[in-house]
Amino acid sequence: MPSLMFSRRSGRGFTLVELLVVIAIIGVLIALLLPAVQAAREAARRSQCSNNLKQLALAMQNYHDVYKFFPPGQLGTNPPGCAWNSNTGTCGQAGPIYHMLSFIEQDPLWKQIWSPITAGGITYPPGGPWVNWSAYPPYQVRIPAVLCPSDGKAAGPRAYNAPIANVSYVFSRGDKINNVVGASQAAASWGWAYVPRGVFQGSSNQVPGLQSCTSISDIKDGTSNTIAISERVVYTGSRTDVLGSYCMNVAGLDASPVIAMAFKGPNNTLINCTPADSHWRIGESWASGYPMCTGFNTVLPPNSPCATVTKGEWSWGVFPPQSYHPGGVLGAMCDGSVRFISETINVGNLAAPEPTMSGTKPSPYGVWGAMGSISGSEPVATN
Repeated sequence: MPSLMFSRRSGRGFTLVELLVVIAIIGVLIALLLPAVQAAREAARRSQCSNNLKQLALAMQNYHDVYKFFPPGQLGTNPPGCAWNSNTGTCGQAGPIYHMLSFIEQDPLWKQIWSPITAGGITYPPGGPWVNWSAYPPYQVRIPAVLCPSDGKAAGPRAYNAPIANVSYVFSRGDKINNVVGASQAAASWGWAYVPRGVFQGSSNQVPGLQSCTSISDIKDGTSNTIAISERVVYTGSRTDVLGSYCMNVAGLDASPVIAMAFKGPNNTLINCTPADSHWRIGESWASGYPMCTGFNTVLPPNSPCATVTKGEWSWGVFPPQSYHPGGVLGAMCDGSVRFISETINVGNLAAPEPTMSGTKPSPYGVWGAMGSISGSEPVATN
């Protein structure tokens, strides 16, 4: 009988209170460990993003070795009558990644683009159609090397113009805002015109050809002081997110870009502005050279709102780099080095008008503006 009683006692389970205490302890441990795990994962993603930028910077250097200038910001086939829906050429709007495909281990894709392709009943010419044409098969190819792993939306289908591939990395247009050559927006409605303030200059029908390209000798401020590439969050599907969307119909940006800073509200939302109701092309198409798609300017600090004077990829405005890395963005310099750029970087006087087209005057936008200008005579300011 005593042995039977002992056997029953030894088989006693946990009480409800004991079980709840154990669950509570496990919950506390998970709560303590989760931030550390998330931080470790983000550190790994940031490291991969940094490597992506490094590889793009090296590709840019290799391109320069071959052609003696960096890839153009906007340039490509542009036959007479070329238009977004003509499917006769890129209309001069192919961006840096398009031109660097062979230098980022995408030579088969480059060769495919430069071969005639028939798809969906349309025969596309060598060089491809307009760069945001989603039905063109090569533009639908997702390239992991141009996608930031911290942006969960980047690798998946787009929330707008879904078949076309996303892109996370953007190329510096310097500290310019209104880059239109001509008397009106329509005079250069296909994009930003030739601008000597940044590394990746735009093109237009007025200033075609190699004038749109920059060489190392043009970078008077020094390659280690001048930014070339950064990153941008792709469109999330929300019109009111600061990251990935933009405000349109904003007048006066070139006279006082600080206007756009008032659009950033609580919880990283856009306020007090007219959000875009279509043309959500932020992060759309690695082939594109439009600043909204693959460009940035060094005016507003990283992770500030994007704002444009009108709606559409052709519009000029303020396009700061953006990312999900806590506190700022990564950027590749012209010498190939990669740095982290804080959202609190000095931006000088954002109430000042943009600099003139001349590339020899210091930027009014502090250290950040100096990093974008290629020959603003402020090399020590970026150290």
